[in-house]
Amino acid sequence: MRGLFAAAGVAAALAVGAIAWGAGAAEPAAPAQPKSRADWPTERVIVIGRRGNVRDWLAGHTLRGSEGFADGSAPSDIPSRSEYPWQVYYGYDGKIEARFRKIGARVPHAPMEELDYVETGTWRVNDEGDVCQSINRVGWGVELCYYLERRGNRVAMYYTSCGAFNRCYPGRLGPEGELVKGRAFTR
Repeated sequence: MRGLFAAAGVAAALAVGAIAWGAGAAEPAAPAQPKSRADWPTERVIVIGRRGNVRDWLAGHTLRGSEGFADGSAPSDIPSRSEYPWQVYYGYDGKIEARFRKIGARVPHAPMEELDYVETGTWRVNDEGDVCQSINRVGWGVELCYYLERRGNRVAMYYTSCGAFNRCYPGRLGPEGELVKGRAFTR
């Protein structure tokens, strides 16, 4: 009988502790467009195993948003921070089509102007659940990997592997935007 009362006491203590743990201060509101991992709210959810099926999140969807230049590690209020429109369709077959607009020259030493690019490449999900992608004519086709954070249809991709890019670092915000079902480019 004493064991039954001890078990009931332990269960009551755990219940009181759980209530006290959940009674913490409210999380601050996250901005509409995150610029760093700190801008995303932290959820108190315990998930055993994976954070969701990242492949299902992306396959057959277009990410429409923005990407930063190599100096994108600067906060958004710093003048050196620059972004450009970035759209990528993630095919079910592991292929991607990327469309973006940024300043460049049509031929070496020509005047700089805004150019539209359409490039292709591949994508996969690695053993850690990160999305790794390689775009043939972007960054010399080097594979980059990202940790994804998702809030509804908004996705932020943070670098976990930068390949040979010397100004990139793990944790920096990469592509960010809205996931739209289908091949849904706006330009």
